[in-house]
Amino acid sequence: MWPWTVTVLLVPSFISSEILFLLLQVMTRGCLITEARYLQISEWNISLIHSSRPTIYSECVTQIYENTYFQGGDLSTVFTPSANYCQIVCTYHPTCLLFTYLPVTWTKDPAKRFSCYLKDSDTEMLPKVDMEGAVSGHSLKQCNIKISACSPDVHIGLDMEGENYDVTVAESYQQCQKRCTNDDHCHFFTYASKTFHNASFREKCFLKHTRLGTPTSIRVLDEVVSGFSLKPCQLSEIDCKMDLFEHQEFSGMNVTSFFTPDTSVCQTICTYFPNCLFFTFFTKEWQIASQRNLCLLMTSTSGTPEALTLRENAISGFGLLNCRRYFPACNSRTYVHMNFLGDELNVTYTKGHKACQQVCTDMIRCQFFTYFPLQDSCNEERKCECHLRMSSNGSPVEIKHGPGRISGYSLRLCKKKASTVCMQHSSRTIRIVGGTDSSPGEWPWQVSLHVKLFRRRHHCGGSIISNQWILTAAHCFMSRQNPNIWRVYAGILKQSEIKEDTPFFKVEEIIIHPRYTYAQTGYDIALLKLDKPMNFTDLQLPICLPSKEEANILYTDCWVIGWGYRKERGLVEDILQKVTVPLMSKEECQARYRKRRLDDNVICAGYDEGGRDACKGDSGGPLSCKHEEVWYLVGITSWGEGCARPRQPGVYTKVVDYLDWILEKTT
Repeated sequence: MWPWTVTVLLVPSFISSEILFLLLQVMTRGCLITEARYLQISEWNISLIHSSRPTIYSECVTQIYENTYFQGGDLSTVFTPSANYCQIVCTYHPTCLLFTYLPVTWTKDPAKRFSCYLKDSDTEMLPKVDMEGAVSGHSLKQCNIKISACSPDVHIGLDMEGENYDVTVAESYQQCQKRCTNDDHCHFFTYASKTFHNASFREKCFLKHTRLGTPTSIRVLDEVVSGFSLKPCQLSEIDCKMDLFEHQEFSGMNVTSFFTPDTSVCQTICTYFPNCLFFTFFTKEWQIASQRNLCLLMTSTSGTPEALTLRENAISGFGLLNCRRYFPACNSRTYVHMNFLGDELNVTYTKGHKACQQVCTDMIRCQFFTYFPLQDSCNEERKCECHLRMSSNGSPVEIKHGPGRISGYSLRLCKKKASTVCMQHSSRTIRIVGGTDSSPGEWPWQVSLHVKLFRRRHHCGGSIISNQWILTAAHCFMSRQNPNIWRVYAGILKQSEIKEDTPFFKVEEIIIHPRYTYAQTGYDIALLKLDKPMNFTDLQLPICLPSKEEANILYTDCWVIGWGYRKERGLVEDILQKVTVPLMSKEECQARYRKRRLDDNVICAGYDEGGRDACKGDSGGPLSCKHEEVWYLVGITSWGEGCARPRQPGVYTKVVDYLDWILEKTT
């Protein structure tokens, strides 16, 4: 649509890139520089400049700039206790692309300490100014990582100020933070310790909220601890209200309103918008034309609607921040016969609305789009107009209904880590059948690890987590750390089917956790790197690793599988066995093993009456749990007292606690 120009400049090498950038902005007279490359030849820099209209395609920038201030582009200022939280605020702000933060060490103007300056720029660049103590960085909107608003850190010696709406006595800051997490209105808290200078405030827990969800100011104060609610970490114990109420209008104190295409988007906005507890959405059939597709965000003192009114074409519901599962702040659906109106960033041509959505996702400022698959809007290549748009609040300023248009949102906050965390085919449903024998392809991530000492035999289980990595238990390799003696068999059901000509993988490398000594002291985890990549089939597929944001899911459908013994003095089973087991709290498990101190990074499962459990030969195999049609590797079979003894649950390595180590070693 827009012509591109390439300019070649010869510039002395002593001219810095920041100064050169400002010169180029003047020279291009408002056209935006979407790409600038600097090549040094002798004493000259050659600058290749690609310029266009105000549209820029961006990649993730994670660099933090110390002693640097981004000049200009100011959107607003908030107060945050750290640069990390400033970056979180910028990431969730609809238009913030850059930020500058002034930490506690800022001395030039103490009143500006903890200021978080949210900034925007057409080019995702602003001039950098040297400023001692300032910290600057970028929004993570474009990063291929799972974005989370969770901030578990506490801040010692800082008082985060807001409206103190509830003051109670608490024994510790942990207890205070838990109260904040389990209170609908609480955004953050401050706890005064037992040595606080004012005796009347000692051991007091101050629950606070503000209009924006961030402190109105922050001050240094001895003997206090401040922190945020852990509701975004999925740690709230308040009821998760996911039900929608059709033909019901909720009443409450209005927070704000947006135009949205459906209740799902309205509910997502309510989930992440400060102070929104519930909402009402008016459908396209709503009798008042100007209110069609309107999403009303509301709150109340009680936390529940003040009234419910029967209203045709209205749908109401609650925000999902209290739920113990992660809801991304994005929407991937597209909407037929809808035109999302907003500020026009660019019009390009794409083949299909999915391609249009991807262009919007890749463009740094695009928030939503409308695709025009109409004959008069398409070119000779059968590519049609893709309108890329934005607004100040991230939502359409109006939604028009009419034939032909297809609209949707950028997927930038939907992204997850492109890593070994989850490569499972999300559309696949695993068949569960009765009995103890498994079926072919029922557990496609299970592998059999064979070792050759005097003869080759099954020794341990393991789980496929990517095409070249197996996750298993460290204790399987005691005195057996030579990769050459191991074989990995995938996609098998019966041990008797393994012959000399059965395909297998050699082990290239064995990585045992550096802190492992023996199973009962924890860190019972190991990685095997295969000698070649694995081709995925219906019989061999990876299992997902639970992410940190989903660490607190309450799994109710968990299975242990393996070829291990059925009783303490038995033999390896021929057919892969399975048994469903309930998970057990750490406190319950510790009570069963009073003579041992359980490591924090384990999870227990089993029945009080015994009879069903993992046993010898199952070591290293998966504790697989199903949640929302996806299977997760929650645990690795580690140890237990005997096999299936009453009140002696199985102990499993808690995989989520080792996620960073796994990713470090496998990527």
